[in-house]
Amino acid sequence: MSNNKVSKTIRYLILSDFFLFFAVGLLAPIFAVFVLENIENKIEVIGFAVSCYWITRVVMVMPISLLMDKIRGESDEYSFMVVGTFLMAIIPLFYTISSHPWHIYVLQIINGLANSMAVPAWRIIFTNHIDKKIVGFEWSLEDVGVGIATASSAAIGAIIADKLGFNVLFWIISFFGIIGAVILLALGKTKRNIIRELMRSKSDKAPLKLDTFK
Repeated sequence: MSNNKVSKTIRYLILSDFFLFFAVGLLAPIFAVFVLENIENKIEVIGFAVSCYWITRVVMVMPISLLMDKIRGESDEYSFMVVGTFLMAIIPLFYTISSHPWHIYVLQIINGLANSMAVPAWRIIFTNHIDKKIVGFEWSLEDVGVGIATASSAAIGAIIADKLGFNVLFWIISFFGIIGAVILLALGKTKRNIIRELMRSKSDKAPLKLDTFK
């Protein structure tokens, strides 16, 4: 990702996503095991937990996105992205003190809200700052980064949970998630005036990339 081809904003966004997806990937494949072994040995709890997340995200993502569309510039998107990412990063810490199904449901609802804030905001900023001549290349960088992070973390997360326990795993997840959030803060600090510099015209956008996560 040379400086004369890929903009600094795109590089920061991709790097942040790498750490965030690495963190998410540590738990995602074995989340069901955690619930069954540490919360309640009922498969329905897992289903309800996933539903809590997606229902919240589906209900909240459109109002939040419409709000961001109404506010001029990208300072609002940047704020939603940073706050949402930080929430996603610290939520795993609360799994360490969870003991009842409703604890998991509440955390999943908060996670759904955090994703509703961070995901569309990330998409908007990435789209506005993408280099129009290398749109496919920059999206492929994002895909490669996410793929490497997810593939490597899936196995690592299972090993950590097996050898050290889920509580250690949750702290590690939050650590990497916070790194992703700090990178977004660093993106803001690279600009002299984040409110002024992030104001971009929304009439010239590259197509959004839509998939399960972003």
